[in-house]
Amino acid sequence: MSKRFWLAALATVAAALPLSVVATSAQAAVAAPGAVTGIGGKCLDVDHSSTANGTAVQLWGCNGTGAQSWTLAADGTLRALGKCLDVSNAGTAAGTLTQLWECNGSAAQQWLVTAANDLVNPHAGKCLDAIGASSTDGTRLQIWGCTGAANQKWAPPARPATSKRVVVYYQTQYQGSTYFSPAALLDNNTRTTDVVVAAFHLNGDGSVHLNDDPPGAAKFTQMWADLARMQRSGVRVTAMVGGAAQGSFQRLDTQFSTYYPLLKNVITTYKLDGVDLDVEESMSLAGMERLIDALRADFGAGFVITLAPVATAMTGGGNLSGFNYEQLYRERGSSISWFNVQFYNGWGSIASTSGYDAIVNRGLIPPQKLVAGALTNPGNGGSGYVAVTTLSSVLTSLVGEHQDFGGVDGWEYFNSLPGNTAAPWQWAGTMASAQGR
Repeated sequence: MSKRFWLAALATVAAALPLSVVATSAQAAVAAPGAVTGIGGKCLDVDHSSTANGTAVQLWGCNGTGAQSWTLAADGTLRALGKCLDVSNAGTAAGTLTQLWECNGSAAQQWLVTAANDLVNPHAGKCLDAIGASSTDGTRLQIWGCTGAANQKWAPPARPATSKRVVVYYQTQYQGSTYFSPAALLDNNTRTTDVVVAAFHLNGDGSVHLNDDPPGAAKFTQMWADLARMQRSGVRVTAMVGGAAQGSFQRLDTQFSTYYPLLKNVITTYKLDGVDLDVEESMSLAGMERLIDALRADFGAGFVITLAPVATAMTGGGNLSGFNYEQLYRERGSSISWFNVQFYNGWGSIASTSGYDAIVNRGLIPPQKLVAGALTNPGNGGSGYVAVTTLSSVLTSLVGEHQDFGGVDGWEYFNSLPGNTAAPWQWAGTMASAQGR
């Protein structure tokens, strides 16, 4: 993102390009693993602690083993033993059994925890169900029409927001000597789920900058303290890498062993919950997959990995990143938490539901992994600002269309309307209300 005024001028040209020219402490802060308890106080259990694909998932007396330690990850999956709770053969019929399967990013592995403590697979529109309303050890679990009965009620581990997210990009920390604290998002109960600190750059001289200064500069001391307080209240804090200032991803692509440790050190030092990879320069698919694999290996299943493509890149059109996002999702979808999709600056529009629906209707990426990106002020981009009232209506419609709607993100925080610089937090609160959060 990183001040995208120049993008509008590229939109017409890029849209015409062929697709081939044109995707520790941090882990603990995101989602703590734990037991999922159901009917009779029994635990969700992987049969015999086996990691083989197709292993039965069942009820069993709680015993504290790894077979009963589940993480509800930020991408909407429920994970144990390094694999995902999966609806067999991606079935949607009542009575389809569940199993353990390697995580693959498919709709068969998406789960929503409702306010009523149901675990719903949105693809099937059905609830996780203990067969026969039994609490006997070894009872298999299936999907079934949601009834509200006790055999469909689950107490999951502590969980992050996996749908209807409110994501706020935070790049302008200062305007002159005026500091814009992100803590106002917390103190005014906006229900913000994620703050993305922008923009980190891996420089050619081996230094790392947050915009124009090192992230450890004294000017950022209060910011890091405010963000840590937000994390303690359950708000995820991630780092946006890249944006319009190019070079970071070319370096990660061609000199990985030199530049990846710099990124890893930033994540560890500032106890970040994830990264947002905003690739606005050419990068190879293999290079992006290597970066995602390293992040996932180093920081675990609960670590948030998002990307920020322009909307046209999600439907086979203009693309700034050099790789095909659909191919990336097919090969690494299980490791991608979600996409913060840019519907502005000539790359798409969120003035109606049509642009978002066009991506969903391609049938590859579920709504849970698609966050609709919007400008928060017409001054924050070249074009595509959607008034707050219109955007709120669109979000409400998308929630109605998609039970697992991924949410909205706003570029950027400090001057967000309607409050502008005096009360920029109001935008996030309005967006949360529009989604029924």
